[in-house]
Amino acid sequence: MKGQLLYGGLLAAGVALVDQLTKLWAVEALAHRTVTIVTGFFDLELVHNLGAAFGLFSSWPELWRHALLIGVAVVATAVITRLLWQSSSRLEATTLALVLGGAIGNLIDRLRLGWVIDFIHWHWYQWSWPVFNIADSAITVGIALLLWQQFRRPPSTS
Repeated sequence: MKGQLLYGGLLAAGVALVDQLTKLWAVEALAHRTVTIVTGFFDLELVHNLGAAFGLFSSWPELWRHALLIGVAVVATAVITRLLWQSSSRLEATTLALVLGGAIGNLIDRLRLGWVIDFIHWHWYQWSWPVFNIADSAITVGIALLLWQQFRRPPSTS
């Protein structure tokens, strides 16, 4: 258990570090421009996301928005850390660490800036997926792996 916590903690710290480094790069490199990687499909574009996923809560008053989003991130970080402490396998620790590292990466932005830096933009011409970042990607992959792990477990016989 403690071994999984150390592994998960290091992986989460690595995810948060890569997230923060890529955001620093994005702020410098994309400050006044969008970089097209694949025309009509993939761009790098600097966005300051005031809300949560898909811009949720971005229209709320600043004090309420900050309190809610920072509070949720702090509670999620505590709960995931507790689950990581209890994890029994490397795969479980990996899934939790990806989510934890992503949550910490975005929490750092909220505490430091009041918003989250996003810069990865997938779209199909005018149809667009919301702009996101490495932290969001880690959270998504972590949750997908967690769901996959849950669905492949044999049903318990009680």
